[in-house]
Amino acid sequence: MPTSDGQLTPADRTVLTHVLDQIIPPDGDFPGAGGLGLAERVERSSQRSARLRSALLSVLDALSLDISSRAEGGYAALEAERQISALTTVESSLPEQFAGFIELVYETYYTDDRVYKRIGWAGRPPQPEGFDLDPWDPAILENTRKRAPFWRQPA
Repeated sequence: MPTSDGQLTPADRTVLTHVLDQIIPPDGDFPGAGGLGLAERVERSSQRSARLRSALLSVLDALSLDISSRAEGGYAALEAERQISALTTVESSLPEQFAGFIELVYETYYTDDRVYKRIGWAGRPPQPEGFDLDPWDPAILENTRKRAPFWRQPA
């Protein structure tokens, strides 16, 4: 459970790592979001927005209050099926916060260089290496040229 001032505890970070692997699981030899070590980045990214920070804290708080996980040693001690069940319960109980949490997780995962490399994403600007542009057509400005000036001359 996050502290009263909204800081994550070491136990929260462990839970977050397990949750990340449930949200984006490993794929063959490529680790899931938790296995990539993204928990710290998710935590840092959440601090840029009150909505995303609240979403992260709400989801972790709800998971820490789940009676079945508390009885069995915490979320991380549950079998995968029970972890998914706990997440499903949080999702249905806190849909807005869970949606914000998912946004945070996906955004962090899909901006990681290792994921870029894995999916073959070329993270480069569209120009100068990118897309072909049609040649400039000066006729685009014809209507603008016909307008009378609507500004004041500088003093």
